[in-house]
Amino acid sequence: GKRGVVIGAGAAGLAAARDLARYGHAVTVLERYAVPGGMMVQGIPPFRLPRELVAREIDQIRALGVEIRCGVAVPDAASLQRLADEADAVVLAAGTTEPQRPELPGVNAVGVLHGLDFLRAANVGKAGPIGRRVVVIGGGFTAVDCARTARRLGAELVGMYYRRTVGDMYITPGEVEEMAHEGIRFEVQCSPVAVVEAEGR
Repeated sequence: GKRGVVIGAGAAGLAAARDLARYGHAVTVLERYAVPGGMMVQGIPPFRLPRELVAREIDQIRALGVEIRCGVAVPDAASLQRLADEADAVVLAAGTTEPQRPELPGVNAVGVLHGLDFLRAANVGKAGPIGRRVVVIGGGFTAVDCARTARRLGAELVGMYYRRTVGDMYITPGEVEEMAHEGIRFEVQCSPVAVVEAEGR
């Protein structure tokens, strides 16, 4: 019989809202982006997580009586305090979407994108021209998703470079073979030392 507000409609926020609703509470979820789902729809590509599955899960949560308001941000502490004053509980599930850039010379050059920024743009159809040659630095899910997405967006040559070994990668078994099948070049035990700029790129 209480009223709860959940900030963030990603996996954690939606799970919290679902459980609160099942306990009999009225729940409103506030999401700053245009669609709910968080990294499930912003960061993970559709070939890894089909959108119809995410939509079905979210529809089931709405069917429990959870209200999901998209395009609503909580920009500051005063806004958060107002929500806390009006509700019985506030759940902070805003996620950690700020990209972490490595400290490399030239890393802020034109044409260098953080993986999450690239995937977010690609997932809403705004990645723009990807170019013919793409280099991906990293060896986790984000790196793999960037490489495979770049291929799907038309890049002819995609190389993925990882500083450790294949056994150290945080990916699903079989993904290295999938990348090879898609024509993605893969190198291990190598690490970038700088991004070289030429002619403004």
